[in-house]
Amino acid sequence: MRKSFGSWLAGRRASRVGLIAGLLPLGLLAIFSAAIVVSVAELKGWREAAIDCLIALGVLVLLIVLLGGEWRQLAVSGATAWIVAIALGALTGAYASLALALQAILVMAIFGVIGFAVMVSEPVVFWQKFLIGMISQLEELGVEFVDPEPLLQLAPMMSGVIAASGITSSILALLLGSWWASRAGGPDFKTMFHNIRLGYVIGGTALLASLGALLGFGSVAGNLLLVLGVGFVFQGLSIVHWHVATRGWPGMYLIPIYLPFFMGGSFVVAMLFLLAAIGFVDNWFGLRRIGTDVV
Repeated sequence: MRKSFGSWLAGRRASRVGLIAGLLPLGLLAIFSAAIVVSVAELKGWREAAIDCLIALGVLVLLIVLLGGEWRQLAVSGATAWIVAIALGALTGAYASLALALQAILVMAIFGVIGFAVMVSEPVVFWQKFLIGMISQLEELGVEFVDPEPLLQLAPMMSGVIAASGITSSILALLLGSWWASRAGGPDFKTMFHNIRLGYVIGGTALLASLGALLGFGSVAGNLLLVLGVGFVFQGLSIVHWHVATRGWPGMYLIPIYLPFFMGGSFVVAMLFLLAAIGFVDNWFGLRRIGTDVV
């Protein structure tokens, strides 16, 4: 009988450490590095995953130094991603709950956004300078901006954009790693995914942030909405998958949900809003009932 990828990872430390270290510098593939850490944390515990990450970090730093590259930024970003992955994997493995892990990372992001707004006296000015510097670096690499103003207008929402981007990659790594772990004897992924519900605390925070944004109480409310919207998108996906599975519908019924993500632009934005709305409504009224038509 062929072993699952999760079982293969669990039984081969040298191979998984090599993958954890090797995938980290490869852009979007860094999600797979974090997913491996999640899987190990679920199957073998946080200590085993932490040892893997320490070895991987040492190997990665050594190779970069030998090649004459800059290792500090990559080491910090890698360590941060792996620490989050260890925490999420350990929570999921201990309590067999993806919902708890999602709640934890959203709470961390909420405190991060609020804390940044408190510590930085003028967040908009800070992000404007950051964006100007980024534009200058890109222009040095040959990327031309006809009009940089639209990018600079993102400054008030940059805290939310960066936080939302970070938790999106962490949640994707959590889902992938949990799926691998499930196929190797870990908590059942399908059950956990179908039971994702963020709860009244997260829902209440989103409601307050919505009211704050409507009443014009600064950019913090809008940034919080971006962050919390990511969580409700995944809850919305959970609802859709639950109905397809529970009603016995064929998997092709999910095509209209995922197809817009390959179409880009306004299609992606529209689907994200729809899924977030479904997740938010479910959080208060419960749409996981056979008599409720969602899709």
